[in-house]
Amino acid sequence: MDEHAMDDPIQLRQQILALQQRNGELENRLAQQADVSPLDNVLLRRVHEQLEQRFDQTLAERRLFIELVDHSLANVFVIAPDLRLQAINRTARQTFQRLHGFCPRTGDRLDEALAGLPQPLQCLLPLVNRALAGETVIESVAFDGPPYRRHYELRITPLHSDERPPLSACLFAYDITERTLEQERLREAEQALRQAQKMEAVGQLTGGIAHDFNNLLGGIFGALELAKPRLCGPQNDEVSRLFGIIEQNASKAASLVQRLLAFSRRQTLLPRATDIQQLVGDMLALLQSSLRSDIELIDRTASQLWPTCIDPSQLESALLNLCINARDAMPDGGTLVIHCENLEMTPAQARRLRLAPGQYLHLRVEDNGQGMPAEVAQRAIEPFYTTKPLGQGTGLGLSMVYGFVRQSGGQMHLDSIPGNGTCVHLYLPRAKNLPPPEPQSLPAPPPARSILLVEDQAAMKLVISELLSEAGYDVHAFASIDRALAALRKGLRPDLLVGNIALSDSPKGRQLIEMNAALTPGCTALLITGYATQTLADHDGLPTNIEIISSPFELKALLERVTHILR
Repeated sequence: MDEHAMDDPIQLRQQILALQQRNGELENRLAQQADVSPLDNVLLRRVHEQLEQRFDQTLAERRLFIELVDHSLANVFVIAPDLRLQAINRTARQTFQRLHGFCPRTGDRLDEALAGLPQPLQCLLPLVNRALAGETVIESVAFDGPPYRRHYELRITPLHSDERPPLSACLFAYDITERTLEQERLREAEQALRQAQKMEAVGQLTGGIAHDFNNLLGGIFGALELAKPRLCGPQNDEVSRLFGIIEQNASKAASLVQRLLAFSRRQTLLPRATDIQQLVGDMLALLQSSLRSDIELIDRTASQLWPTCIDPSQLESALLNLCINARDAMPDGGTLVIHCENLEMTPAQARRLRLAPGQYLHLRVEDNGQGMPAEVAQRAIEPFYTTKPLGQGTGLGLSMVYGFVRQSGGQMHLDSIPGNGTCVHLYLPRAKNLPPPEPQSLPAPPPARSILLVEDQAAMKLVISELLSEAGYDVHAFASIDRALAALRKGLRPDLLVGNIALSDSPKGRQLIEMNAALTPGCTALLITGYATQTLADHDGLPTNIEIISSPFELKALLERVTHILR
């Protein structure tokens, strides 16, 4: 309805009053004629009264209909077959004025009124023509424009009169922008949740495999370390060479397992307050040597950065991995830039990154290489996923970086556009409560102590027993918890309990640790873990005198740890 639409009922009422006046004049004339009876005059008056009531009722219904349409939330247009606007409601006028700065009027042609809006015009004209041909049209469309992209649901219905062709088309346009955006946000949240659940499941799987494999590697390394001096010598060069091959491949396997533990966030970390600008500066020579001469490396880390509490060696490894990935993405050369600045993360940013609001170091590694399609970038942090040819990559570089950053309380985000390069964002929390320095290793005291060893893996039990026995300790080795408990009940009082971390996960294992602590006050338990967890936070309720050593380890490191504890 145009701005004069609300005047139509008043005009119609005036017309009715004029008609009633003329009818009254006609009635007076008829009354003066001799052949009109008084009864006819009464009937004529009743007809006029009924006519007036019907007119009033029609006017009221028309006014109500106009008010309803005019105040509807939908944008309503009535369009004639010649594309002229027969009516436009108040909502549509306000929408046009707010978004486009003008308002179509009744009598304007649709194509002329929308000439300055090519996108809506190209979308609407075919749909209106279909409705004018007799078809009911329902479509969802999107129009670009200030202040942002808007979404509408269009319902265009032909208006018929009997069986004739449509007299006009009635267009209802509902603004569904907020609903559409909310649906998109919901889809993104669901996709992020599915990805998080997927990565969590993969992390649990890889962490479990790595744990078991680390235990096996511990036995292999220990056996090699004990066997090598006994079998290798000046006359056994071939045996020495074979041992070297075994050690080399076992070390590669241990490195692979360490990357899996990094992804699953179960590696050993030694966090301390770290100055990233100094760390990057110290690494520049190493990073440059890992790149080609046609790649320019630029350090843009800011000065006066907050310290971040991370394991510096792991961060160095992560930066090296990112730079090597960037090098491979720039086969024709390019620029690699390392940025870092302080960031006060807002609640909105924190929600998007699934972090707590607060202070972070924002570290970026950016290249102008080939970039990645969206489907590749989405899977880039999955372990063993790689686009490189067979033998040229394990697919664990980004997954290791992701796991390390998450385990350190931060987040990693990947931006990549095919042909425009890649930027890897690392968000590392600012250091606040710093951990105390690690105690220094002390010289070995004279061994005169008793050790209770509980290990169900025969190879590991044999290696550790041999090592500690050769060092002069009295080793009591058992393959089961029940036998170790029986030995305690018979009077064994060890100075140290050595066993697998699995002891803390079973009722009998906890009983063994608690009984040993009760019978020998001050006795420490040294638990071996393939997870290499950083703390005992997941093992509540155990005595406090428990320490952890990560497998695989050098036998020298185990011996030093045992000596330090018993001292």
